Amino acid sequence: MAVTFGLYALLATITVFATVRAAHYVDELDKKTRISGAIIGGVLLATVTSLPEFITTITATVVLDSPGLAFGNVFGSNLFNILILAVVDLVFIKHLFFNKTNTGVKTNTLVIFMYMVFALPLVLNRIGLLDYDQTGITIGLTFSVISLAIIGIYVFALRSMSKELPSENESTSTYSLKHILIGFTAWAVVVVVTSYFVTVVTNTIAIELNMSASFAGAIFLGVATSLPEFTAVITLFKLKNYAVALGNILGSSVFNMMIISVVDVINIRRNIFDVLSTDMDLRKNISLLLILGLVNSIIVGVALVRKPPKNKFIYGLPSIIIIISYLVYIGLSL
Repeated sequence: MAVTFGLYALLATITVFATVRAAHYVDELDKKTRISGAIIGGVLLATVTSLPEFITTITATVVLDSPGLAFGNVFGSNLFNILILAVVDLVFIKHLFFNKTNTGVKTNTLVIFMYMVFALPLVLNRIGLLDYDQTGITIGLTFSVISLAIIGIYVFALRSMSKELPSENESTSTYSLKHILIGFTAWAVVVVVTSYFVTVVTNTIAIELNMSASFAGAIFLGVATSLPEFTAVITLFKLKNYAVALGNILGSSVFNMMIISVVDVINIRRNIFDVLSTDMDLRKNISLLLILGLVNSIIVGVALVRKPPKNKFIYGLPSIIIIISYLVYIGLSL
């Protein structure tokens, strides 16, 4: 067991280091171009920091045939991503970053819509309007209609993020564009490779500890695959590049939920949502993750559109509530 945890820690460390380097090159690209901070953070950086979720979700479903691990990974990562934003916001509270960024409102709204799409079948089932074996809503397909809806929302999200305000980073990069792109790509490859092995090790931990796949996915896999966002956000906060930092977290949340849908479509063997109709523990855990994720996204939305508070406690209240909600999830799931 000690060897397994040691390997897990090593892989997570490599992933973190590689993403720090990738985030560095993204910041250099932001300085080099006039692309909006929402696109830089929400698409480019979010894509590379979400590569671990993408690779781990494919590995969990296609290789390990464990959809529960995949669901826990994606929704656990999203919950942890918002926790990252809250913790970093409080650590750097003197920056009052929510008061200094006017991007991300549209993207956050799309995150809320995505949560509602995922939660709708479970809500309908809860009130008796949908049977458990219809949770996936396939209408004769090998994948869920939910997946098609989420992919459609993601395409709309890309268009929305492209209309966000341009980056306000006034610094200039000393690197050439070619140097930036090569460096970014190289470190992204390292992130992808370590992600595959993190999934395998996490599955082993779940078996050895006799944990449910979804909880192990939300905690061990979700946290490990969210460490890139954690390091990227801290790096970007230190650089006072708030638009890219926020775009990274929100863009990662959008990308993560799209991952589940893409994997559902390409996994032609079965609709991965079917597992929700047969595994009661998984359904309860995913329902809790969806509810808390939706609530936290609404809280972030409020923090972005409210009148900037001068009192630091009032300013930090949304982040405090988000941290409490994560602790509630851990408490209810143990």
